[in-house]
Amino acid sequence: MSTLTDQMFILLRSSLNQRPADLNPLSEEDWKKLFWLARQHGIVTIINDAIELLPDHLKPQGDIALSWTLSAERTRYHYAHQKQVLQQIDAKAQAEGLPYVLLKGMSLALFYPRPDSRPCGDIDILFPRNFERGNVLLGSPDAKAKGKHSEMEIDGVTIENHRQLLDLNYDSQRRAEAYIMESLRNVPEDHFLPPMTNMVYLLMHTVSHLTARNKLPLRNVIDWGMFLRANRETLNPDECITTLKRIGMVHAFSLFTQLASEYTDTDLSMFIKERVSAKDVRRMNDLIVTQSFLKPVPKDMPFIPRIIARLKRRSQRRWMFPYLPASFKERLKVKLIN
Repeated sequence: MSTLTDQMFILLRSSLNQRPADLNPLSEEDWKKLFWLARQHGIVTIINDAIELLPDHLKPQGDIALSWTLSAERTRYHYAHQKQVLQQIDAKAQAEGLPYVLLKGMSLALFYPRPDSRPCGDIDILFPRNFERGNVLLGSPDAKAKGKHSEMEIDGVTIENHRQLLDLNYDSQRRAEAYIMESLRNVPEDHFLPPMTNMVYLLMHTVSHLTARNKLPLRNVIDWGMFLRANRETLNPDECITTLKRIGMVHAFSLFTQLASEYTDTDLSMFIKERVSAKDVRRMNDLIVTQSFLKPVPKDMPFIPRIIARLKRRSQRRWMFPYLPASFKERLKVKLIN
């Protein structure tokens, strides 16, 4: 890990724990590189919170200081605007008597010391068992689901109305989806997923970045850590393990919890009941920090080279298999030409 990456983590933990950072002096060029590194991981404003705690002689100066400040202001403005749009949706839902659940970004922001520091790209919402009525309420009655959700815009804010929460390609994803939907037979009045349900959803969503998207920004693992930190007194670790064993994702739970513990400087050892390979933790950390995930094999490759490339990619990713949704049997069925 580079020295600059070390400094990023020092600032990150400073921000998440609201304490001054023990930071080495950085040059203007280092601050520029750090800005783009933080931007790659979606944590510019979170890091900026730590910069504000630094003594003046350690803060960035000149144009790059302005870049940090303006980026933070944009994040906060966008968050405030999203809250206004969400209030509009909430008023309509209350008037219609239509229960909903807020997902991902806007709900996770509440676990941070400053919620408006956590960038939220859009508003993810679920109207359990009322997808079509949700589209009507959101002003897009003819919206069709593309994959997991339909998409529309309100006052410049993208809204994703979820028909389902997860990709359903593998048994573990289908079991997790069924567990989540069963828990929402009675929709919580506060519009947030119950902690155990959210635990399952967030873990499956985090892992989906390794399967469907082939990238996993640092922010997603920080979200996981901040969620567990906020729910240490609520979640029963043994119940978490039992639930995830039924779903088939307990190894991923242990791996990402250990990473999140390190990233957020939080003791989450009570959740780690399964042995985690130190080598795998290091491998996953390196992939997340460098964003050097293997890209899918292009579909327009000639047939034979494509099969060879797929086999090579599978071989390079083999260590990751225990932490992915697919079972061994499902991996054997994968089509090499896809």
